[in-house]
Amino acid sequence: MINPVRIAIPIAVVILLAAAMIYLTGGWDGTGGWSGVEGEASTGEEPSARRRASAPPQDPQVAAWKSLVAKNFAGDAACASCHAEQAEAHRRSGHSHTLVPMHQSQWAKALLESAVYKDPRRKQTFQFQGDDKQFVVRDISQPATPAMPVTWLLGSGAHAQTPIWVDEASQRGVEMRWSYLAPIEGIGLTPDHDRFDDYPEGSVECYGRPLDHADVRACLGCHATVTPPPNLPIGEDLIVPNVGCERCHGPRKQHVVLAEQGLAEQAKPLVPLDDPQAAMEVCVQCHRDADSVSPTATAEELVRFQPYGLKRSRCFTESDGRMSCSTCHDPHDAVATDRSAYIARCQQCHQPNSPGDCPQSPAGDCIECHMPAVPWTAGIEFHDHWIRSPE
Repeated sequence: MINPVRIAIPIAVVILLAAAMIYLTGGWDGTGGWSGVEGEASTGEEPSARRRASAPPQDPQVAAWKSLVAKNFAGDAACASCHAEQAEAHRRSGHSHTLVPMHQSQWAKALLESAVYKDPRRKQTFQFQGDDKQFVVRDISQPATPAMPVTWLLGSGAHAQTPIWVDEASQRGVEMRWSYLAPIEGIGLTPDHDRFDDYPEGSVECYGRPLDHADVRACLGCHATVTPPPNLPIGEDLIVPNVGCERCHGPRKQHVVLAEQGLAEQAKPLVPLDDPQAAMEVCVQCHRDADSVSPTATAEELVRFQPYGLKRSRCFTESDGRMSCSTCHDPHDAVATDRSAYIARCQQCHQPNSPGDCPQSPAGDCIECHMPAVPWTAGIEFHDHWIRSPE
C-alpha cells in the first residue's frame, strides 16, 4: 500500500527540528531485528527476543528527545479542556485512531480468535499468536521460518488497515501481506500485494513487502503526530501516535500553559490555518499532490490522492486561493456522508439559473457526475476530487 515519492515530515517535527538538533547529534548504529531484512533468516530465534537481548541501554539522545517532546507537546487531552467541540469531532475522525500498536487493537483480538489465515495466492497459512504485550505471526506452511512480531496497525479502518513490523534500531520493516478490508469486513490480501506472489522462501518476504528506511519513515510519518529524527530508533515510546491536534497546529504546550493563566492569546498560532492555501498544504503532506505522487501512477491510483485532483479542478484554480480541502470537509471530524450537504456546497457558487450553473442537470447530483466514485482495489472506492465535466 505504501509507495512514497517523498517523505512526509509533520509540521510539528519541522518546527522542532532546530531545537532537536541542539540535543540530538551523532547517529544510531543499531542493527537489531530480524536478520532476514537484508537476507535470509539464519536462526529460528524470534526477532523480538534477539532485539531485546541486543538492545543497548537508553541513549542520552533518546532521553533528550523524550524531554523535548514533553516540553513542547501538550497532547490532545489538554486541547480538549478548552476546545471541547473540536476534540469531540476529532475523536470521531479516522485521524484519531490511525496508528495503533497491533497487540492493543481490536482487530488483533479477532485474529487471535480465528487463529489462521490462508493466503489466496500463495501456498501459505499464517498463524496468529499473542497476548497483551505482543502480537506474532508465523508461516506454519514453512515451520523453519522464524516468527515475526507485528508492531503497528495503520489506517482508520474506513477503507482498510494494514499491519507492519518495524525494527526499532535499523528502521526497516515489513508491510504484512494481509490487511483488514472494510468492504468485506475482514481479512484479505493487502492491496497491491498481488505483485509479490513470488518470494524467496525463508526470507522476510514470506510475510510481506520489505520496507526500507524511507518507507518506514513515510509510513509512520503520515500516521503519527510526531516521530523521532532519523538518527534515533523508531521506538513505540518515541512516537506520538495518530494524527492529533498538534500534527496540524504544531506543538502547543506553551499555548496550554498560558491558557491556564488566562493568557492564551499571547501564544500565537504556529501554522496560519486561516489561510486556505496554508491549510491545504498541511493536508498535502499526507494526502499528496502532484509534487508527491509517482509520475507513472495510474488514474485508479491517483484517485486516492485528493489534493492531486482538487488542484487540477477549475473550482480550485479559479477560486483566487479561497478553496481548500476544508471548503467541503470539516478538518476535525469524520468525513461526512450526507450527499445533500455536499451538493449544497457546490450550489453556493453554482447557483441555479446562473452562468456557472450546470447545463445538464442543475437540480441533479453534482457528486455523481463531477466527482464519481472510482474503484481502486479489493472493493475499495475513492471519490475523484478532480472536479470536471464527465467524459
